[in-house]
Amino acid sequence: MKISIDTMQKLSKIKNSAYDAIKIEYLYHSNKLEGSTFSKENLIDLLEQRQVNGEHFLDDVIETKNSLELFDNVINTLKQPLDKYLLWEWHRILKKGTVDEEIDNIGKWKKYENRLSKTDLKLCEPHLVENCMFNLLEDWKESKKDIYAIANFHQEFEHIHPFQDGNGRIGRFVIFKQCIENNVDLIAIDDEYNKEYRNALYTAQTTEDISLLVEVFEKCQKRLDEKLLEYKGVIEQVEKEIN
Repeated sequence: MKISIDTMQKLSKIKNSAYDAIKIEYLYHSNKLEGSTFSKENLIDLLEQRQVNGEHFLDDVIETKNSLELFDNVINTLKQPLDKYLLWEWHRILKKGTVDEEIDNIGKWKKYENRLSKTDLKLCEPHLVENCMFNLLEDWKESKKDIYAIANFHQEFEHIHPFQDGNGRIGRFVIFKQCIENNVDLIAIDDEYNKEYRNALYTAQTTEDISLLVEVFEKCQKRLDEKLLEYKGVIEQVEKEIN
């Protein structure tokens, strides 16, 4: 489903409607990919009642709360350039109040070498991140900005792994921004495709073949369309009001 910038921003002002459904659907899956124990019901309670139900680690609670704020920030800053300052601000919002803030390692590129568990993939070294991210962001400016460009950006971003922690969630927020700003069907990586997503990402990072990753993105687009079908009417209504 394609949703324009103006439509998404107006939807964000309408309570108890499509926007909250999109937010919950997106955050539930993105956070679950990182091991969050929040169910959709837990997320709704946190969003609507500011109440934490269930047993969760403290950082999971903090980052889940922060991700609700960050989702709104991503929508409010649509049209702003995708640059390092925007990414730093997103990371600061996501990680504030966590252990990473205690060691002064949020809202900036990583200071220490980091690795992914259960993989032999070598990530970008901290002293090279600034240059690698500059090149990636410049390449994005010149790209065609379709699903293939989004997939390629994502695999390169995750390969650089520019932050100490939170790269997966920040990377998927970037996908969301890129879709809305460039008239591409929304991509929310569904936990159902977790294994396929990770395998496709690894393949892209080691072979530069993004075809499998694009296939996963397309599956996620179709699945999100199905889930948002009941909100199609209100989304179209808002689009007509804007146009």
